Amino acid sequence: MKSSKNQIETKISKSSFGEIFFLDDFSKYGSSDNIRKVLSRLENEGLVERLAQGIYLKPKKDPLLGTIYPTTEEIAKQIAQRDKARISPTGVLALYLLGLTTQVPLKAVYLTDGSQLEIKIGNRTIQFKKTVPKSFAIKDELLHLIVQAFKEIGLKNVTDEFISQIQPNVQQLNNEVVQKQLKYAPVWIQKQIINIIKEQNKSRII
Repeated sequence: MKSSKNQIETKISKSSFGEIFFLDDFSKYGSSDNIRKVLSRLENEGLVERLAQGIYLKPKKDPLLGTIYPTTEEIAKQIAQRDKARISPTGVLALYLLGLTTQVPLKAVYLTDGSQLEIKIGNRTIQFKKTVPKSFAIKDELLHLIVQAFKEIGLKNVTDEFISQIQPNVQQLNNEVVQKQLKYAPVWIQKQIINIIKEQNKSRII
C-alpha cells in the first residue's frame, strides 16, 4: 500500500499545472489533519502552493513572471463546483467583467444559493453572499452582468456616459433572451435596457 504522502503526491503530479485542489479532493487518503500535514510538506517541496485555508494550487511557472495565479473568477467557479452551488458576479466585479472599469476589484462579490463564505487569497477577497433563488431567474450570463452593473451604479447615477459605455454589451444580447428573461430585472433597469435597444434599432433604420 502506498503511503498517504505518495498517493497525494502522485495525484498532484498527474494533474495539470495551474490546477486547484481542495482538502476534500484527498479525503480517501487519510484524515483531514494528516492530509493537511502532507500538503504542508509538499508545499515546502514546491509541488503545491497554499492559496487559502483548504485551497491549494499546483503552480504554473513562467520564466519571467514567476507563478501564474488563477483569476478570482476561476477560483470562485471551482469553489462553486465543489459546493454544488450557483454563483453570480455582482457589484464592481460585474462592471469589471463587462469592461466598464479596468480596475481589478480586490474584493470579488458573488451571489450564491450555497453557503455564505468569505475567503482571503493574498490581497484579494472572494465573498459569497447568500441570496434567494429568484436572484438566479436571469440565466443568461451577459444579461445578468448588465443588470448587476446597473444595480451597482444606481438609477441616480445613470449618465449618458454610462449608457454609451454599456451600449455595446446590450447590443450583444440575444432578442429571445431579452423577451424571456428581462422581466426578472427591476422595472427601472428593464426601461433602461429597452431604451438602449430602441435607440440602436432607430440608428439601424436611419
